[in-house]
Amino acid sequence: MKKIVLACGAAAAILAVATGCSGSGSDNAAFTDSLSVAFGESNGTRLATDYNVSLSDEQKATMRKEDILRGIKQVVMTDTTQQGYLTGLSIGLGLAGQIMRFEEAGINIDRAKVYEAYAKAFVNDSISPDKVRQVEEEFQALSQKANQLMMDFYDQKAAAERKAKEEAPEAVENTKAGEEYIKKMIADDPTVTVTGSGLVYKVISEGSGEPVGEGGRAVVKYSGRLVDGTEFDSNSEGVTFSTNRVVPGFGEGLAMMKKGAHYILIIPGKLAYGIDGAPQAGIGPNATLIFDVEVVDIPK
Repeated sequence: MKKIVLACGAAAAILAVATGCSGSGSDNAAFTDSLSVAFGESNGTRLATDYNVSLSDEQKATMRKEDILRGIKQVVMTDTTQQGYLTGLSIGLGLAGQIMRFEEAGINIDRAKVYEAYAKAFVNDSISPDKVRQVEEEFQALSQKANQLMMDFYDQKAAAERKAKEEAPEAVENTKAGEEYIKKMIADDPTVTVTGSGLVYKVISEGSGEPVGEGGRAVVKYSGRLVDGTEFDSNSEGVTFSTNRVVPGFGEGLAMMKKGAHYILIIPGKLAYGIDGAPQAGIGPNATLIFDVEVVDIPK
């Protein structure tokens, strides 16, 4: 929704700038007609793409295309000689955007009172520095409270969204599958080690020299798969990774490894891509990952 609002606001700003330019009167009619159509079609296509993709059905119900077009038409068809009116439209869109942010956080703003107070302040021809300071101090005090309310709202919203993701059937199923896989591996193989964070690893070969260490880099060959055996990534040529630029479980395991080491890393979802997963790689929420990793070199 914000992208739609920003797009409309940007269009209004462009229109306001364009009103400062006057035509030469000698433009080729065919050219200007083509430009007019292309200008409208290009901007309409971009807005339609954002609208169709980024808005949910619920949002589309409250932001109907015919209503958006009515607002756009009102601005586009405005007499461009009315510079003050166009400036007011631009400022009004900015104020409306700020009001929307308050309202999205559950802070109900009386728009009529906003306008009344704005108009009353704006029509003054002379304002003392003391009055300016008084108004700003009062607003800052209220803004701090409003910002805290907004932060609390978005924290609660984020917590609720996180809980919903954690309780989603796929996330629950992936967590259970990973736990069962790890439990069976520990029971079947006494050489498997579990770290304090929950990372599970098996040493195939130790390698030699100093370990990669936290914040270190290493050239590795690896393959990654899910607990059902599906491979989602691999590199047999050798690629350089930094321990702090990979998922936490992979970074923890890589930091322990030495040159020539070969480990199997079993990374629970909480140490991998978490509840968001990595859909582009075919990794679902809370999916446990199994990596076969060999350290080829540790660059100095």
